[in-house]
Amino acid sequence: MIKYSKLFEPIKIGEILVPNRIVMAAMGVGYAGLNGEVTEQLIAHFEAAARGGVGLIVAEATYVHPNGRLYDGETSIDDDKFIIGLARLVQRVKSYGARVALQINHGGIQSKVPQPVGPTAVRRMFSLGGPPRELSREEIEEIIDAYAAAAQRVMTAGFDMVEVHGTHGYLVAQFLSPITNKRSDEYGADKALFAVKIVERIREKCGKGYPIIFRLSATEFMEGGITVDFAKHAAKKLEEAGVNAIGVTGGNYDTAEHITQPVYIGKQGYFFDYASQIKKNVNIPVISGGCIFDPNIAEKAIRDGVVDMIFLGRQLLADPAWPKKVREGRIKEIRPCILCNECINSLFNIKPVVCSVNPLKGYEFKYLSEEEIAKASKPKLVLVIGGGPAGLEAAKIAKIRGHKVILYDEKRKIGGTALLASKPEFKWRIGKLIEYYENTLKKLGVKLRLGEKINLKKIRRINPDVVIFATGSKPLKPEIPGVDYSVMVDDALLGKVKIGEKVIVVGGGLVGCEAALYLAMKGRRVTVVEALPQIAVGEPIMNSVTLYRELVKNGVNVLVNHKLLEIYRNGIIVADEKGEKKSIEADTIILAVGREPNIDEKLVSEVKKTIKEVYIIGDAKEVRKILYAVNEGFYTALQI
Repeated sequence: MIKYSKLFEPIKIGEILVPNRIVMAAMGVGYAGLNGEVTEQLIAHFEAAARGGVGLIVAEATYVHPNGRLYDGETSIDDDKFIIGLARLVQRVKSYGARVALQINHGGIQSKVPQPVGPTAVRRMFSLGGPPRELSREEIEEIIDAYAAAAQRVMTAGFDMVEVHGTHGYLVAQFLSPITNKRSDEYGADKALFAVKIVERIREKCGKGYPIIFRLSATEFMEGGITVDFAKHAAKKLEEAGVNAIGVTGGNYDTAEHITQPVYIGKQGYFFDYASQIKKNVNIPVISGGCIFDPNIAEKAIRDGVVDMIFLGRQLLADPAWPKKVREGRIKEIRPCILCNECINSLFNIKPVVCSVNPLKGYEFKYLSEEEIAKASKPKLVLVIGGGPAGLEAAKIAKIRGHKVILYDEKRKIGGTALLASKPEFKWRIGKLIEYYENTLKKLGVKLRLGEKINLKKIRRINPDVVIFATGSKPLKPEIPGVDYSVMVDDALLGKVKIGEKVIVVGGGLVGCEAALYLAMKGRRVTVVEALPQIAVGEPIMNSVTLYRELVKNGVNVLVNHKLLEIYRNGIIVADEKGEKKSIEADTIILAVGREPNIDEKLVSEVKKTIKEVYIIGDAKEVRKILYAVNEGFYTALQI
């Protein structure tokens, strides 16, 4: 008997038997062609998940009408010409034994079109398109027909079922919501009517036996929006109309942090409480999840009757083989999603989805998994100097390709700056990433030499064919009066210095803000001082907004447009945007004003004299996000 027996128990949706209770949630990835056609990149993305053991794949939201398109690279289902491409996708996925559904959608007022349409002409604070207008009754009928026609195409292409997208603030959810549906006709009086009519029209087109999943918004996390009580009512009406399963999530574009939750609020099973309430009101399977990494949480939710199936989203971008590894008991080999939201941030920046910890994401059409990466024609001895994310990824891929790999790090534990990032409790996923590398490198047989500082003499004795410098970064120490009265953020996070009750963190970048939040959660009174007009510049918008809210919630005083002039024993002197000076007192002043490469240029120069292949990667090359460090490690190892 396998440990996670409930998780891997078959279940029926309608009359379709799904081999296990794990669902790949529909996620936009931007891999379709310019006109919404299926590409090999898109097919391989889903193929990797199917091979990884997912029971049901819900392929990404496809637009049913041209004025409902959400983003560049979105898949279309608004014409028969797209059926052939979708059929190829189905054939590939089903060859692994997975069931597959397709999600159909209309963006409504959130569409990226010149004039979006909706129940009423309400505009979001965050909007991708132009000013919206209200739909006429005739246009509503046209869109309902478009959903039904799309569902028929889904069935013709060979999908096992269809999913109607009724959450995240898109058109169906807009009709459900009092915030966006202020109509005075029957669609305003009965806010579930539009959704019910779509389901009924699909039934007319596809017949009684074709399974329909409805992804329902249980809450918008906004005053006056959809509530769980209304969602329970809507779920019952949808079941009566012919829906075979309900998926439960929430949020809209104005509360996007609840759609793709950042690490600060990313509780595993984020929507389980809402799902359990809806489940009590229906007699069909209920699917939910949110931020799940730990299979024990998933197993317990099913066993306790909270949900019938769990969905995984970003975790399957990070590691498509999560189901297979869980089933085989290889939990320590799961590469965790770190909830950085660089994936969704890619779409916002008109780019295909990438993953900070999985360099193959989006490139599965080239290598479906790391095991398929070609072996090196001539095995070499590779010396990796530095055990941060870049060095660890380079060592892993080099070893997979057949090279002999030795990794040196002067610290006794691998992780580099990721080890610093993992110190706050809310960043535990970074710790899991380090554990993933520890276990994977051990299994592969990479030789680790920890707690040893490398030098030219040792390098010559090892006599490697290739040297990779991945020595990371170090904190900047600005030249300002009194700087010696301060402590560096690295030392503060590692517990190397005593932190007083009243703390100033100078620097409102990601590191400074997370350090401030960490200390505030431990009861310190913290002030963040930032010279720029905003904090966490360059981070995904849902991350920076949530981080600011969490700082305020925990009593952190955030001062932007304040330039540090001087540090003294018990405080600092700053100048505001008007140039007016003021003093702020504190017991401890922590500097988090940026980082610089930690690279021994002289050593690199000496090594290059005798070794042909020398690489500098990650923060040692240029200080950037973990996304770039891991990717550089991966692609450097492919070159060797």
